[in-house]
Amino acid sequence: MCKLVKQTSITYLFLLLALFAVSLKHAPKVMASQFAENVHYVTLDHQASPDKQVKIFYTPYCRPCAIVHKPLQKMAEKVGLKFYDIPVDFGPLGKDIQASIAAASDQGHAENYVQRLITSIHFQPSTTPNSREELALMLEECGVDSEKFRQDCQELQQKTAYFDQVVEQYKITSTPTIIVNGNKQVLLGGLKSFAELESLLIELSQS
Repeated sequence: MCKLVKQTSITYLFLLLALFAVSLKHAPKVMASQFAENVHYVTLDHQASPDKQVKIFYTPYCRPCAIVHKPLQKMAEKVGLKFYDIPVDFGPLGKDIQASIAAASDQGHAENYVQRLITSIHFQPSTTPNSREELALMLEECGVDSEKFRQDCQELQQKTAYFDQVVEQYKITSTPTIIVNGNKQVLLGGLKSFAELESLLIELSQS
């Protein structure tokens, strides 16, 4: 049974406006002093990670996730954070999509594959995968050897189980959820632009 994932309207409106209003490359810097706990982020009851990182919990079926996923990855690279994407079991192919992303990640093609998947679901619906076999074909289009995925090997099963474990650990109920350094959750509804999001990532990663 797939988990029900809420996609709040305030998050969607923020991300949609940010997409058209801000150029990530040329966005002006925002003063870190304007960020406040419980307004722009919350501190979770988790230990801080030993490395500087950002996690995004997402599903390719979620339109706000589709908008923020790639820009967040580019921000992480820009400011020196490790980027971890955790696909959530949601939608008609939730488990299969988790396994396919794990397979792509193992071979260094996760970024291209996730973007291809997002594009097919949201912008080219006639190409949206409707079966595990169609996901395998999409993996191959992105340069991934799909043999392990087709065989549903134990290694990929373990990785999908890991995704579910982290989702449960953080009690994820909505997507996208962004967590910095393991214990700082970004409140997207309190932000107005990608520029603010990038500045907040920097501040939280240094705290």
